[in-house]
Amino acid sequence: MVLLVGAYTIDMNENAPGKARGISAYDFSPTTGQLSFRGYVPTTNPSYLWVDDARKMVYAVRECPHSADPAVVAFRVARQADRRITFTPAGESLLHGDHPCHLVGIDDTLIVSSYSSGTVDVFAKSPEGTPGELLQHIALRLAGTNEQPHAHCAAYDPRRQRVYICDLGGDRLRVFARQAGGQLTVLPDHGINFQDGAGPRHIALHPGGEFAVVVCELRGVCVLIDLREDRPRIIQEALYLPERVVDQASGAAVRMDASGKHVYVSDRNFSVVTAMRLDVRAGSLTVRDTYPSGGQRPRDISVTPDGQWLLTGNLKDHSIGVFRRGTGGGLQLHHVVKKVPSPTCLKWMTL
Repeated sequence: MVLLVGAYTIDMNENAPGKARGISAYDFSPTTGQLSFRGYVPTTNPSYLWVDDARKMVYAVRECPHSADPAVVAFRVARQADRRITFTPAGESLLHGDHPCHLVGIDDTLIVSSYSSGTVDVFAKSPEGTPGELLQHIALRLAGTNEQPHAHCAAYDPRRQRVYICDLGGDRLRVFARQAGGQLTVLPDHGINFQDGAGPRHIALHPGGEFAVVVCELRGVCVLIDLREDRPRIIQEALYLPERVVDQASGAAVRMDASGKHVYVSDRNFSVVTAMRLDVRAGSLTVRDTYPSGGQRPRDISVTPDGQWLLTGNLKDHSIGVFRRGTGGGLQLHHVVKKVPSPTCLKWMTL
């Protein structure tokens, strides 16, 4: 298995140093959990990645303000005879937003969420997979309002042909219907409002399509959403931190394993990962345990494709924590890989 690491190359603030050179590639041993560096490609602030495993391509946002040409960039990834992994540029498309922080590929399109501008861009992909023309630019702020939306994450629901956008600034999950050409049409009556100041940041969809879990950055809470009816609805708010410290929370990523029974959420202020159980029959989330992340300020977490390991990308101290997963979803720290500069995103590819 190959681990691709997105990272900051520019200092964003005191808690988000930018020491990386671009996207890095590592071989990961599913037997020992060891990471072996195999190569990198220089690119500016590739803070979030999306992998097209069939085409052996990786896409990255260039997270920067509009004045510095934010973009989605693409690279072809290949393995050389000496085990090195190389990257060949495959094009880029400039954005109309500020600070793109997330992207997702859906069929022949790419959807990019931009934090500062509160906008979402839909790009076409060529048959070869290269990013192409801008199909749609969506401003989440409604005309005539003082809203300060922050688009932070998009997820695709193939069963319902819908896209869910986490609007961290507007405290809302926005719901769009995806049309045959890839354009998005807002479904205003299907959106979900969160508590003021909750900051919905990331969303994970259940593999069976019945539920979604949203982590709220500023409330120390994961929100369980029922997708089985026409309109999504909140059925539970579950604290992933002790109640006495939730006002200090800084939630980051939420992930679900392939079984749909285990949910993991990272918190940067407390440098922990919380393992939660999802009971589909009861429609409930419960905390199993909370674990130190192996470093400082875990930005991303990822379960390996074989389900045996969980990795944490610890941004502030430039490390990756490697955990074994137990049969009940529990975690055991195996080792910590140092000198992985400013990791912000962990993605898997087969080479």
